[in-house]
Amino acid sequence: MKVRIVSGVNEDLLKEVREKVKTYLKEVVDDFVEVDGILSFTYGSVTVNVEVVPWHRDDVLVKVFSYLAENAQLSDDLMRTLLEMNARFPLGAFAVSMGDSVMYRYSIAGANLDLNEFVAAVYTVATVADSYDEFVREYGGGSGRID
Repeated sequence: MKVRIVSGVNEDLLKEVREKVKTYLKEVVDDFVEVDGILSFTYGSVTVNVEVVPWHRDDVLVKVFSYLAENAQLSDDLMRTLLEMNARFPLGAFAVSMGDSVMYRYSIAGANLDLNEFVAAVYTVATVADSYDEFVREYGGGSGRID
């Protein structure tokens, strides 16, 4: 079977998956807020964010992410440590975003999203981010929770 990936945005699918994500999130956490299409909740000392974005005509991405520190000193040592830690985690990855922010993120395809897969993504990001935010701030400086 040949699969063709065609560019474009499937607005109906985007809306459908956003609603599914909201329903799933209500099953996973007690309370969340939505600002500019990003759903957020607090877990321990971090804020976990969920965003559904276009990918291609037949699918969307569900991005789950948490910022661990902003304005971090991104030394070679810190970057190497984060990359080595990425090799140990089976799901998700540490990343650097604009403003020298360190984050943990995990993206999954949304067209066939199920609750188990969604919970795995949310749980992974929440627990890893909450476990390593202080380490990243101590190691690389920077400030805490980015809301």
